[in-house]
Amino acid sequence: MIIIIVISFGLLIFYSSLLIYFAIGLKKTSYFNPSYENTTPLTIIICARNEEKTISRCIASILNQDYDLTKVELILINDASKDKTVVRAEKILTQSKIDYKIISNPFQKGKKQSIDYAITFAKNELIVLRDADTFTNSTFWLQSIVNFKIENNSDLVIAPVAIAENFGVLWALQAVESNILTLLTCGSSYFKKSFLCNGANLIFTKSIFNKVNGYSSHLNIISGDDVLFLEDVKKIKPVTINYLKCLDAIVYTYPAYSFKKLITQKIRWASKFKQNKNKLNLILAFLIFIINGVWLGCFFTGFLSNQTEIAALWFVFLKLIIDNLLLFLASSFIKTRGLKWYALPVSFIYPMYAVIVGIASVLIKPVWKK
Repeated sequence: MIIIIVISFGLLIFYSSLLIYFAIGLKKTSYFNPSYENTTPLTIIICARNEEKTISRCIASILNQDYDLTKVELILINDASKDKTVVRAEKILTQSKIDYKIISNPFQKGKKQSIDYAITFAKNELIVLRDADTFTNSTFWLQSIVNFKIENNSDLVIAPVAIAENFGVLWALQAVESNILTLLTCGSSYFKKSFLCNGANLIFTKSIFNKVNGYSSHLNIISGDDVLFLEDVKKIKPVTINYLKCLDAIVYTYPAYSFKKLITQKIRWASKFKQNKNKLNLILAFLIFIINGVWLGCFFTGFLSNQTEIAALWFVFLKLIIDNLLLFLASSFIKTRGLKWYALPVSFIYPMYAVIVGIASVLIKPVWKK
């Protein structure tokens, strides 16, 4: 029993040290503020399938940018939608002055093949990826990412993605997780060990995309248009990858509105990490699963034995402190209104959620949007 306790606390220390290491990276990353007007030509690519409820707001937030839109090309690749995605997109685009193109797949090809095909039509060197279910609040989103890309001579820019403000424990669970992922993404990038990014807000050059032959190395894997692409880009030498820490650059996505949809989403995301050879992904996934599993064991059964009661109490208490400290540090960048009131309840719910996702991602086959 003593050996198990020692191992458990050893893993907790390692887990805490790793997360604090990334938190330091987040803290040391300087905020970027666009300081001048830029008119660099760029191409925005949006892959959409059955997004009639969100596509209008997505495009409207792009058309509302404080940027010379005559320099912007927008390519919407419609992956055989069965709803009114194209109709609603065309309605707003035809009333604008932006140069746009809508490409419709005759049958569902998936995000990677769709983006790969869309890039062949791109007129500009600078490519900006957005998801159809996202929006921006700032009108300086484009200005910030372009200025940052040019000032840092970046081949790939990892830009921030956050969960849109809402309410309820389910929303808070996703918002907390998103903020922690931001901490890991930014922190690892600071130490030149990038291993996370999000295709909902990703910027790269057409040249670097062609150098890695697009998604060819993982085209058979449905997911991973972001992190698996990142791993391929990292193999190019020399290459410059930067994280953009800027409030204007944040793109917001909607939370899942049911626990079933959330778990289904996480199973899809987990499928790409299983194919990722980056050891940091595997180490973190293992640690998160084990630490939260041990926490549940301590919380529900550790107090039943007099021999383990004190150790279990300390484990539960220390992990709660660590998790809330990390949330506080992560929220120093992305400030989500009202989230602090859910911090403690989420701390108790998250371990069960993490274990369920871990087990489900192994036992259940991913289900993709139909």
